[in-house]
Amino acid sequence: MTPLVSLVTPFYNAMPYFKEYLASAAAQTWRPLELILVDDGSTDGSWEYLQKTIPILEEKGIAVYPVRKPHKSQAAAVNAALPLISGEYFTWCDADDRMAPESIEKKVKFLMEHPQLGMVRNDGRWFDGDTGRQKFIFSKERDRRTQDIFDALFRSKTYCMAGSYMLRTSLFFTCYPNKQIPLSPEGQNLQLLLPPASRSECGFLPDFLMDYCQHRQGHSLKKRSFLENVARINNFSRLRRAILPYCACDLQYYRRVDKMVTRQEKQRFYREVRQAVVQKYKQKIRKALKGVFRSDVC
Repeated sequence: MTPLVSLVTPFYNAMPYFKEYLASAAAQTWRPLELILVDDGSTDGSWEYLQKTIPILEEKGIAVYPVRKPHKSQAAAVNAALPLISGEYFTWCDADDRMAPESIEKKVKFLMEHPQLGMVRNDGRWFDGDTGRQKFIFSKERDRRTQDIFDALFRSKTYCMAGSYMLRTSLFFTCYPNKQIPLSPEGQNLQLLLPPASRSECGFLPDFLMDYCQHRQGHSLKKRSFLENVARINNFSRLRRAILPYCACDLQYYRRVDKMVTRQEKQRFYREVRQAVVQKYKQKIRKALKGVFRSDVC
């Protein structure tokens, strides 16, 4: 029997990128497929556009389960979707990204051929949603093999983009028997990936099966103040600590690792701020000197 795949997509004010995402979902070659879409309180017409698109998706043999809730967070939207999952395999994607037509099919077939693995990921490309230009690819040489990725994920040493991973649902719900992940203002990917990665190696597909969109309206490129950036680093630290009880790992050791990672991230951020300030004042000095030289000539 061909296994069902559950594709979860939380969205909030996802237009105009939502149109391309839904088109890429409709183009998936794998069936049976169920698409669980959770609107986290959109006000830009995303929900209304979804309602118009549902008949098109259903005509293509995709079961669609739309959910609407007041605005809270991506993680809260995922929590609204998790109890609805009925597929043997589970994947998720952001509403401003794009999947290659064979994205789901290739990952399902890989897991069917490798029953010892509970998860798989594919390569992909970052692109600029405002210009359409490709930036760079996800993987580095060290990523391109089947391996234990838990430690690398915890230390932010490997990629964790939504849309590039697929899990066995049984493994995921072994980690979260209550079908709820820890809430955080910093998204949902670490919650979805770290506990399964602590229990299974992850396979790798070298194919470029998704495009990850970065744009000015998105969470990753949002302009933040100095204090907001520091708060974000602290949020990720709190998130890692909240996830640890769901992981099959040495809790005390990884709590120490979290402190080290947080310290390193703050030090890196402070260096970047200092370099930016120095560069800014260098430019001001050059501009002032040019003005002095012009006045001397006159």
